[in-house]
Amino acid sequence: MNNAASTRSRGFTLVEMLVVISILTILGGLVLTAISAARRTSKERATEAMIKLLEAALMRYETDWQDYPPSEGDGEGLRGSENLYMYLRIEKKEGPYITGKDIKVTDSNKNGQMEIADEFNRPLRYFNHRDYANKPPNKRTYRLMSFGSDGNNDDAAVGSDDIVNWSKDRPNE
Repeated sequence: MNNAASTRSRGFTLVEMLVVISILTILGGLVLTAISAARRTSKERATEAMIKLLEAALMRYETDWQDYPPSEGDGEGLRGSENLYMYLRIEKKEGPYITGKDIKVTDSNKNGQMEIADEFNRPLRYFNHRDYANKPPNKRTYRLMSFGSDGNNDDAAVGSDDIVNWSKDRPNE
């Protein structure tokens, strides 16, 4: 009898194995969730940094040309992004204001004209002061916008994941 009891205590029961597998599955899920959140945060920070880089390039452009690149009345900002890429690469005056290694590009609408892309590989949106809905337009301003990790335009509402170069708390500034 003693021999049978010692043989039985050396192995794992099916219930013990299932408990261990369940614990490992839960821990794996938590780790993957944390990694996913860290990647998203990293891409958001990189997009913010790219917007800062573009702001500096736009300041230099505006100094040379006394205005910002046009967005041609594009309410979506996609044509504006195409223009922004083209105008900031111009080699006249003090240009080019950006180089290909500074930014990512995409051709989201497949028209052969590249747009500046955010870190989520979606086109950044650009609006010249004449084309965004702030009436009357502020002289010599612009807006840069990424739709963030979800890819949806939330109109830069407070709490949205949109990444913008203006304060979401004060949209009319």
